[in-house]
Amino acid sequence: MAILHYLSAGCGYRHHPEFAKLAAEHNRIGGSMERGSLHVTIIGAGLGGLSLGQGLLRQRIAFDIHERDLSLTARPQGYRIRVDRTGRRALAACLTPALEAVFRETCAVAASPGRNLDAQCAPARGRKVATWHHSAADRSDEEGDLSVHRPTLREILRAGQEDRVHFGQTFARCETDPRDGLRVHFTDGRSFRTDVLVAADGVGSAVRRHVLPNAEPADTGTVCLYGRVIAEADVKAARTLLAGPAVVFADGFAAILDPMTFPAPPMCAAKLGLTPVRDYLYFALIGPSARLGFQDLLPSPGDAALVTQLHALTRAWHPDLRSLLGRAEPASLVALPIRDAAPLDARTWPEGVTFLGDAIHVMSPAGGLGANTAFADAAQLSARLGAVAAGRASLSEALAAYADDLRRRATAAVRASAEAATILFASAPIWPTAT
Repeated sequence: MAILHYLSAGCGYRHHPEFAKLAAEHNRIGGSMERGSLHVTIIGAGLGGLSLGQGLLRQRIAFDIHERDLSLTARPQGYRIRVDRTGRRALAACLTPALEAVFRETCAVAASPGRNLDAQCAPARGRKVATWHHSAADRSDEEGDLSVHRPTLREILRAGQEDRVHFGQTFARCETDPRDGLRVHFTDGRSFRTDVLVAADGVGSAVRRHVLPNAEPADTGTVCLYGRVIAEADVKAARTLLAGPAVVFADGFAAILDPMTFPAPPMCAAKLGLTPVRDYLYFALIGPSARLGFQDLLPSPGDAALVTQLHALTRAWHPDLRSLLGRAEPASLVALPIRDAAPLDARTWPEGVTFLGDAIHVMSPAGGLGANTAFADAAQLSARLGAVAAGRASLSEALAAYADDLRRRATAAVRASAEAATILFASAPIWPTAT
């Protein structure tokens, strides 16, 4: 039976006793004991921006997050994401122990470490991607990857900082005044002075376009078509057929399938009142635009053309796979272009402005590194700013050190993601080169 976990959708977690405990812990560690006068303005309340907010709470640094959407659920945010060892360690550094435990306990339960298949469900060999790791059957396994429902993680990341997240505020510009310092302006006419402006507003970053107009990510000519299957019987069949997460290698493209099945909810998560989510089969087809049949303008989310194309791409697959994907929830289907961009030299960044996640480094999802790199950004930046608040470093030194670290990590992640895409899209196995 598919599990409806947590509480009913109408229960807001801020009204529950457990939330009060978590908020009290945040206040003890963070907000009510802010150090010094340092203030950070974060643009974007996605996974990266909210993670940074959690890190700043732990560092007792004042901050505000400004999000252009009207609410946390104003638009679709996607489904499953994989959190690897880097991401798990970064989240543990940003979150309080209580919230980090909630994150772990709300991840899906993996039935197997995962496997590679061809379109007829036979084992696919010679397709090893260096950045892929086994799924953690035991969520205490520090080496394995965890699969988490993205909206659930976003709700967890927001806990304890509701009063600092401001919705319906769109960034317009920033400027430095010799007397006033750095001032951030919004399209509604409001403006705020701050010490640090962090662009965490994703691949279409308004901050990046304003301060680095020539740094637009490049279109890779590839597309990701993703969605989910939610029928209880189909999710159960997928778990039996796939025995856990699987990568299916087709001719010139690949599909990632992951049965997202959840355990009975822990009491703490239930008391937080997180939005319920049913078990589901997550899938994503990734490949060149022409191969996936999207050479022109991509259809809108939920468009009937996406259903037609999904059926066409899988018509020669094993009947069981074809049957599963044929039951995809039409409204869940989304096709997105894949872009990439390695971070620019930080010497081109304006004083007091820095970046996080897709706002500065964009990569193919083939390597599974995008969100994990953003989590690492948040952990590193909050630690650097913590050193400033403690008087161990100047702000300019801290931002420069963070930018150097970001560029090293993110450049490697963008490169690894591109290499993973090459393996996914190959028509024949690519055997690792002997070393």
